Amino acid sequence: MHGGAADRSGLIHVGDEVCEVNGISVEGKTPNCVLKILQNSEGTITFKIVPADSKGGIRESKVRVRAHFSYKASEDPYIPCKEAGLDFSKGDVLHIVSQDDAYWWQARREGDRNMRAGLIPSRALQERRIILERQQKEKTDDDNIKNDDFDREEIPTYEEVAKLYPRPGLYRPVVLIGPPGVGRNELKRRLMATDPDKYKTPVPYTSRPPRPGEINGKEYHFVTREKMEEDIEAGMFIEYGEYKGSLYGTSCESVSSLINAGYVCLLNPHYQALKMLRTPQTKPYVIYVKPPRLEILKETRNDARARSTFDENNSRGFTDEEFHEILHSAARIEFLYTHLFDEVIVNADLSMAFEQLVNAVHRVESEPLWVPASWVQ
Repeated sequence: MHGGAADRSGLIHVGDEVCEVNGISVEGKTPNCVLKILQNSEGTITFKIVPADSKGGIRESKVRVRAHFSYKASEDPYIPCKEAGLDFSKGDVLHIVSQDDAYWWQARREGDRNMRAGLIPSRALQERRIILERQQKEKTDDDNIKNDDFDREEIPTYEEVAKLYPRPGLYRPVVLIGPPGVGRNELKRRLMATDPDKYKTPVPYTSRPPRPGEINGKEYHFVTREKMEEDIEAGMFIEYGEYKGSLYGTSCESVSSLINAGYVCLLNPHYQALKMLRTPQTKPYVIYVKPPRLEILKETRNDARARSTFDENNSRGFTDEEFHEILHSAARIEFLYTHLFDEVIVNADLSMAFEQLVNAVHRVESEPLWVPASWVQ
């Protein structure tokens, strides 16, 4: 193990052949027999070894990854040695020091002072496990989330990451993702109100004609349907849709122009827009606005203050059907896109959620943060 006693001694290397342990011959013995000898030993342990031909030391890789699942070695029946395992939580950044084994990588948690590495499942092994879990779940789960095949080819395990340092005058856009009715619009509106000269949201495009008093480039960019369809086909829109016979959408250029002009661009698109947004050019900070538990959601029916948590225009509260639709939509988003979130804010209390949002935006502007390695290279 990297950083372990044998590695630090510099005397034992990968490929060495062990002949004796404390004077006891281990030729022909199984690893379990050798383990028993070691367990019964006290004080100094002496190995007699036939050195390997090459004496190249164990070289550590510099790869860092963000884990998209949690792992407990003690609960893994397949790990070669539970004591050598490294536990980690979803979202932890890990330093992968060795990928020599196809199934078991050696890693440390980033910032951990323990120099000895631990075993974690490799990407290939974990992908195989997730596929099997999904197949078993589909056999028993009637929830129609499984029928949403969008992005099912993505199997999140580890994502290689690197530190991105704040760029003076070039802010990362902040993207609020969440189910309809969870309160993203209100959070965005409040943040923009704190400093209208700093926080901006892109002006959308539409194919409908302007109404009296509307100014082109203020409420909307008004273009012909043909032009908009042409640009959509060319992949120039982050998201688009049709409403009452007219097209509406947000262009990639309108986002990049705000970023290049030195504004903090705020977006709250449909979750499927994440694939278009999460690029090395845009470098967004993605915040998932999550609804609270069903019991808390239901309190909004009788609590006028709580109703504003989700939708300031919804003075009547939510029906049971709307409660379940919000939670069902949230479950779908989390199933498909949780590995793309930089932060999660549970909107159970609007003032607390807004405070978290302000703190998150401050961190993005002032601290180096882990991002996909391709954004830095």
